Amino acid sequence: MDAHAPGKHQQQQQTAFRQSEKLYSRRDKPLDLRNIIDFNDPDTLCARVAGVSRIQLTHDLETPPSLPFEAYRAKRLPAYALEAHPGLMIIPDALTDEAQRWLARKCLCDCARPPNRTNLDPFFEMPEESLFTLAHTPSSQRVAENLSEAPRTIHSRVESGSVQTDVTVPRSKAYTQAETPERLLGHLRWCTLGQQYNWTTKNYDLGTSPFDPDLNALMKSIALAITHPSTAANNLPYDANAFDGRLFCSQAGIVNYYGSRTTMAGHVDKTEETMDAPLISLSIGLSCIYLVGGPTRDTSPAAMYLRSGDILAMCGESRLAFHGVPRVFSDTCPLYLASPKAGVDDAEAANYPDWCHFGSYLANHRINCNARKCS
Repeated sequence: MDAHAPGKHQQQQQTAFRQSEKLYSRRDKPLDLRNIIDFNDPDTLCARVAGVSRIQLTHDLETPPSLPFEAYRAKRLPAYALEAHPGLMIIPDALTDEAQRWLARKCLCDCARPPNRTNLDPFFEMPEESLFTLAHTPSSQRVAENLSEAPRTIHSRVESGSVQTDVTVPRSKAYTQAETPERLLGHLRWCTLGQQYNWTTKNYDLGTSPFDPDLNALMKSIALAITHPSTAANNLPYDANAFDGRLFCSQAGIVNYYGSRTTMAGHVDKTEETMDAPLISLSIGLSCIYLVGGPTRDTSPAAMYLRSGDILAMCGESRLAFHGVPRVFSDTCPLYLASPKAGVDDAEAANYPDWCHFGSYLANHRINCNARKCS
């Protein structure tokens, strides 16, 4: 017997959630996809998968007036719930191509810059512009637009002895030396929006930045649409989400940036004072496996695909459910993002002459943007 192999007792000690994480994150053998819920075939989904039910939105998905494009593919899209996880709602393929491009630009250029904090701030003297903007704006364009010269290197706080005291000094060499914006962009993992979350204290104690008004308007329009839905089968109220979307406002949020081999360990979002409002999550770029369990890690989680353009809302009981991302799939970014001019009728692509940089990033990354009401 291999001395390093886990014994039977060790295997029994693993929680149900951890077992699922390990199952879907393994890369040493082909992945068994049979138990992953796939919302890509909505017409037969409920008949094929036990415990999945279709719910009916009783309010329209309305594009916010401030956005100069249609944000949703239709006003009343198919939505789904999981019987074993009350309050979880999924609206697959909800965001239009244009809305996803807008969201990608928002997350990469606007959100990931001061005063919002990123995972890199404790270790680097971060510039005023986003890493993505610095990495992909040529000097000639910066001169033409009267912009300041882009820094060739971003200095490490470790070098200057100014590492922020609320974090641990990093062991990775990448965090202990000056880096170019291009290289540092590859280490970007998250940024916080609105009330700034402190990952060390697990509290919102790092101040507050203005929450992007257009992004808030988009999130609020979703909160309104998912208010008091009904079950599609008998048109009875779906009581798992009783929150009045008119009361929703985005007070805090996180943008997660996943590489094709990045994961998110199982966790619960429970720092907010109010837990009755939904946590709304938008996905763009690469597809992933999303796990959602129960109030403890002992609850066996459901595994589902999340694809670019999907909306997920954690309401009611599911708001306190363990959830995570054990797997991101390479080569799954839709062409309208990876290469917007691929569609012959893609008129909106002309609005993004520099999209090649965004397309290259999204072809290898998943972006998740979420928002929640805190009080």
